[in-house]
Amino acid sequence: MNDQTNFEDVPTGKNISYQHLLFYLEQGREIEFTYKGKEYFISNSLEGRAVWKGDIKLSEYFSNDNISLIESVKIEEVTLANLFKQNKIQISTVF
Repeated sequence: MNDQTNFEDVPTGKNISYQHLLFYLEQGREIEFTYKGKEYFISNSLEGRAVWKGDIKLSEYFSNDNISLIESVKIEEVTLANLFKQNKIQISTVF
C-alpha cells in the first residue's frame, strides 16, 4: 500500500476502514476483533497469517498475501474484506 495515510491506533471497540486494515497487515501487526459479539484474531507467525476464533483456526495459513487472506476467509459466509468494508467489525486490540 503506497498511501501511507496517518493511521493512528484505534481505541477499543472502534471500527477501522479496509485501507486501515491493509496498513496494519502490511506492517506485520496482529489484530483482535469482534463480530456479532464473538472474538476473532488475525495472527502472524512463521507459518504465515491465519484467522482464529479462540483456539480454533478458521483458515489455512497465508504467506505474504494479506489480500488473499481477507478476500478468502469468511465468517458466517461473508469475507473479512466485506465485513471491514461494511464496518461490521470492531477492533479489540492491534499488536
